Amino acid sequence: MSVAVNLLLVVGSISAMLGLLAGTKWLGRRHGLSVELQRKCVHIGTGLYALTLPLTFSERWPAVLLISLSLIVLLGLRLRRFAGDGISSAVHGVARKSYGELFLALSVGFLFFASQGQPVLYALPILVLTLSDAAAALTGTRYGRKHFQVEAGTKTWEGVTMFFLVTWILALILLLLMTEMDRSKVVLFSVMIAAFGALVEADSWRGFDNLFVPIGIHLLLANNLSTEPLALGLLVVAFLATLVFMLAFAPLLGLTNHAARAYAVLVFLICSVTAPHNAILPVATVFTHILARNARPCRSPYPDLDLIAAMSGTALFWLFLGDYTGQNALNAYNLGFAGAAIGFLALLPRRLMLLTAIGVPVIGAILFLVAAANPAHSQWHGPLWPWALGSMALCFITIATIPAWFDRYRAARVMALSLAVPLTLFLAKLAMRTPTL
Repeated sequence: MSVAVNLLLVVGSISAMLGLLAGTKWLGRRHGLSVELQRKCVHIGTGLYALTLPLTFSERWPAVLLISLSLIVLLGLRLRRFAGDGISSAVHGVARKSYGELFLALSVGFLFFASQGQPVLYALPILVLTLSDAAAALTGTRYGRKHFQVEAGTKTWEGVTMFFLVTWILALILLLLMTEMDRSKVVLFSVMIAAFGALVEADSWRGFDNLFVPIGIHLLLANNLSTEPLALGLLVVAFLATLVFMLAFAPLLGLTNHAARAYAVLVFLICSVTAPHNAILPVATVFTHILARNARPCRSPYPDLDLIAAMSGTALFWLFLGDYTGQNALNAYNLGFAGAAIGFLALLPRRLMLLTAIGVPVIGAILFLVAAANPAHSQWHGPLWPWALGSMALCFITIATIPAWFDRYRAARVMALSLAVPLTLFLAKLAMRTPTL
C-alpha cells in the first residue's frame, strides 16, 4: 500500500472519530440520551473500528501516526475552549474524573504492535474492552443496587457480574473459533479470563480499566495459550495465594483492600510475562514506597493507586520498547525499578538513616543478582555497573536534596526520574549497534 493511501486512511480515521463524537452529541441532544449512554456509544464505535486496524494497515508507521494523532486530538478536546457543550462532552460530560479515552487509544496501539500474527491476542482484548466494559457500565448505571466502595467512588456488583458474563461468552467464542485449544481447556481458560478481567475492571479507577483490562487479558493470553490445564490450575492457585497474602497483610502495611488487590494483580502480571525474579525489584519499590509514605506522607489522596499506575505504565513502556526494537529490555527495566526503590529510601527521615544505609546497598546487590540470573542475550548492552551506579546516585542525591518537590505527584516524579539513566543506556546502546547484514 502506498504512502499516500496510508496517509489518506489515517486522515479518514481521525475524521471518522470526530464525526462519531459529533453524531453522538447530536443524537444525545435530539433524543435526550444520558451522558453515560453517549459516552458508551462513542466507546463502542471506537472499539469496533479498532478491530479493523490490523486489516486496514499492513505496516507499522501508519498505526503509530494514527495513535499519535488520536492522542493529540483527544488531548486537544480536553482544552477548556472545546469543553462544555461541544462535541467533546460526549466523552467528557460525566461527573467523575476519567482519562478513559486516552487509555483506550494507548491500549489499542499496544495491542496492535504486540499481537502481530496472532489475531486472537488482538481481537479478544479489544472486544472485551468494547462490549464487556460498555455492558457493565450501562448495567451498573441502570440496574445497579448493590454498591461497593473504591477509592475514587463506587461500583456495582451487578455491573461486575455483567462484565464477567459478557467476557466469558466472548472468550468461549473466540478461543473456539480462533485457536486449536481443546474444549475442556477453552472452558477453564474462558472462566479465568472473565474472572481476571472482572477483578481488574472492578478495581480500576479514572478510566484505567481501558488500559489495564485489555492489556492484562492480552498478557494472560499470550503467555498461556499453550499452557496445559493442570498448569493453568496451578496459575490460578498462585494468583489466589498472592491475593490472599496481600489482603491479609493490607492492614499491617496501611493498604486498603482495593490497593492490596491492585498490587496483587500487578505482581501476578509481571510474573506472567517474565521470570519471577524480575518481580523482586518492583516488589521492593512497593515496600520502600510504603515506608516513605508512612514516614513522610505525600499530598496525594491515593498514593498507592498513583504508584500502581506509574509502575504499570513503566513496565508496559519497557515491554513495548523491547518488543518494538527487538532488543531485550530486562536490565533497563530492573535498573529503573532499582532507582525508584532507592529514591523512596531517600525520602526517609534522619531517624531511619540506618534503614536507608542498609537498604541502598541491598537494592544494588539485588539488581546485579537479578541481572546475572537473566539470559545471556539480555546483556547485549555491555557492562551494567557504571550505569547502575549513575542511576542509583542520581535518584538518591536528587530526591535527598529536594525531597519537598516529591511530596506532590510523588509516584510519577520518582518513576520518571528513575527512567532517566536506563532509557539513556538503552537508546545509546541501541544507536551504537551495527546492523546485522
